[in-house]
Amino acid sequence: MAGIGFQLKKILEERSLTSILKTFGYSAVLSSGPWVISMIIILGIGLTNIYFFHTKDQDDIMLKASVTYVSALALSSIYTGFLQLPFTRFVADRMYEKRYYLVLPNFLGTIIITIGIGSILASLLAIIIFNSQSNFFILLYITLFVVLSCVWVANILAASLKLYKLVILFYLLGYISIYICSIFLREYQIIGLLISFIIGNSILFILLFLGIIYFYPSSNKNNKRFIRFDMFKQNYGKFYWKLGWSGMLYNISIWIDKVIFWFSPIVGYAVIDNLHASMVYDFPIFLAYLSIIPGMAIFFFRLEADFAESYANFYRAINKHGTLEQIKSYKQDMIDGVKRSIQEVLFVQGMFNILLFLSAEELFKLFMLPKLYLPLFYVDVIGVQLQLGFMSILAYLYYLDRQKEALIYTLLFVILNALLTWISIQLGPYFYGYGFSIALLILFVASINTLNNILRELDYQTFMLQ
Repeated sequence: MAGIGFQLKKILEERSLTSILKTFGYSAVLSSGPWVISMIIILGIGLTNIYFFHTKDQDDIMLKASVTYVSALALSSIYTGFLQLPFTRFVADRMYEKRYYLVLPNFLGTIIITIGIGSILASLLAIIIFNSQSNFFILLYITLFVVLSCVWVANILAASLKLYKLVILFYLLGYISIYICSIFLREYQIIGLLISFIIGNSILFILLFLGIIYFYPSSNKNNKRFIRFDMFKQNYGKFYWKLGWSGMLYNISIWIDKVIFWFSPIVGYAVIDNLHASMVYDFPIFLAYLSIIPGMAIFFFRLEADFAESYANFYRAINKHGTLEQIKSYKQDMIDGVKRSIQEVLFVQGMFNILLFLSAEELFKLFMLPKLYLPLFYVDVIGVQLQLGFMSILAYLYYLDRQKEALIYTLLFVILNALLTWISIQLGPYFYGYGFSIALLILFVASINTLNNILRELDYQTFMLQ
């Protein structure tokens, strides 16, 4: 993605308020991607129903539709999490080799696998989850699951396109379509909302698909197949199992605390068949996740504009027989870039959180939420800030190809988040949210120490491994 970082840096060099807003606005959308944007759209639909189309049963319909969509979002992200990082690495390797013509055929192959396995998996999940819904409802759920899975895979390459302005436009068109369709299909209730989600995400996927086809060439005298599955073949290196499990575990870890709350007899309840929710936990954590958009924008920019450049310079100097002083200088640039990005993320996000704390009561009044949830909201906001910091460390570990360390930390995230969340529920309402936040505090501190040790010995380890 370094190409995007270079272009964002050029915009920022204009040194105007507009250039700053444009740079970090682009970074915010590209880093947030489908997950956060779709949550904002759901929030917008809910507010529209509250303030403009409020009917007696609309809140219940919206809740059922939201829970159904979130379940498809969560399950599809966990499912495709196993493919996302290995495919990212495969594409990066081919781009390093300048074999760009292999990217598109393998993207098509990955999409075919995603659709094939996803359809079977979604069918089984739909049968298990829904026991009183119509066949048409189940068909819509399977379709939504598969479409979301394709969006996750396409999103990997979308972030690497130099046509980043078009990619942002694609996101906006896709999710605005959800909002517009939800208004026109209101009379069809939950079915109408599910169809709206499918239409919007399908538009997004098609647009991303066309952008990828336009950007990545497929014609080459050595490439006679339009669809390829090289990511799974030994002649292109072995499949990156550690990255696959790491990606899946990370997605499990960010949902495990929600699932425990959903199915807790103390705070969870059934919403639609076997889909559960927790009114106590869901809204505060949902709002807390929306709060990290500024921090994500800062991190994305620093990673792609600063660290990626110094990282490339460091290994270029090694491969091209640079001097010892050059290698040490580029290594220090990498270390400085990591420090600067983490410091800026924590500072910017911290300042935003202070403003959020000061306006929290008014925010809860706007969303018609009881003030009883405020303490949990404060804890969750701190927790998601720590998650942003931990996610940043993981990104650097992936960049430095420390797959083993990343896998260990994602596994620990699953275990600690599950264990401490369960303990927090047993301790009572005052401790809700502390399990999630304490788990991330432990992981963030430990991972920073690991990354520090890796960077300190990076030149030694690089030469020893060659």
